[in-house]
Amino acid sequence: MRILFLSTSSLEDPSPRGRWLPLARELATLGYQPELALLHPTYDRLARTHRRQVQGGVVIYYASQMHVYGPVTRRRYYGSAALLRVTFQAARQLLAVALRVRPDALHVCKPQPMNGLAGLLAARRLGVPLYVDCDDYEAGGNRFGASWQHALVRYWEDMLPQRASAVTVNTRFLQARCTEIGVLPERIVYVPNGIAADRIGPPDARLVAGLRAALHLGDAPVVVYAGTLSETSHNVGLLLDAFALVRAELPTARLLLVGTGPDRAALQTRARELGLEDCVIFAGYADYTMIPAFFGLARCSVDPVADDAVARGRSPLKIIESLAAGVPVVTGDVGDRAEMLGAHGGTLVAPGSPRALADGLLVHLRDDTELAQAAGFARDQAARFRWDRLAHEWAQVYAI
Repeated sequence: MRILFLSTSSLEDPSPRGRWLPLARELATLGYQPELALLHPTYDRLARTHRRQVQGGVVIYYASQMHVYGPVTRRRYYGSAALLRVTFQAARQLLAVALRVRPDALHVCKPQPMNGLAGLLAARRLGVPLYVDCDDYEAGGNRFGASWQHALVRYWEDMLPQRASAVTVNTRFLQARCTEIGVLPERIVYVPNGIAADRIGPPDARLVAGLRAALHLGDAPVVVYAGTLSETSHNVGLLLDAFALVRAELPTARLLLVGTGPDRAALQTRARELGLEDCVIFAGYADYTMIPAFFGLARCSVDPVADDAVARGRSPLKIIESLAAGVPVVTGDVGDRAEMLGAHGGTLVAPGSPRALADGLLVHLRDDTELAQAAGFARDQAARFRWDRLAHEWAQVYAI
């Protein structure tokens, strides 16, 4: 069975890199022929020879421009008129890829206008089933400024799952939401985010030591946040407020923010206002291959959340990646996070509370007596989410 995944982003972005590509690799071992059609943030600069790639036996097509422009460290948003042009151009090019590939099934990755329109038209033209993967609550977590943009995203997020042959989701919240909008429960397959088996294990000790020296961490106890620097849906401001409380009780502690995002400058200003400029390190963007080494610096990692629909609809890759590196996670008790951590994968705290988050971090920062045992527990928990296991669950959708 030849399956074409249609995505609105690139392999620089978390969902294609951490969900659909590793999943596709495992589906290939089960006898499927998965391929990915993606969009690129600088498509006009992408060499023609790179617009078709093969990674891990999976063919990847870059079809057109994304809804944002620029490298991951300097992305900018289009104005309304330009965004409409980019949207229709992307839908047209994704459709062209689908008609050229002629798959046996189409799987839309996030129910959005660009890939959704292409998927609907291609499924009708080719007479093949259309599946949809919901891996975020898009209507609540986007940064579009105009009301019509929010309305359009919400429309596609509600309409497309209803039109699909079946739906995959990565959280119980999205599973329930799909039933609320009319998708039959038996047409929904729950598959949380996972991790490739070869990423479970201790980080490279030499890389970790090199990072510790380069960042001048010495023997300081470290908390790592690895993700988007955003207030809209990632609550990094909450983390800074919590770390100010940590710093008051444990002055040697350090917070390492790995990643970039639209609110980096504002968060740097906030850190200065809180007097944290000497203990909060903005490490910037890191290649995916280096993320385990950054986690290896930490006593614990952190996923700061409020109790809202965006958090309930998210299955954070940062949690699974931290566990895979043997690092426990401190996060809010929201959505599926208790299931992700299990009994020994970290500490759950009250969401949205700087004091509760600070107390959770301090538990790990103050106690280094059982780090090896904690690392083993964390990796064992990550192994429950290996993609080579989850792929069997995912494959059930193609029998619906």
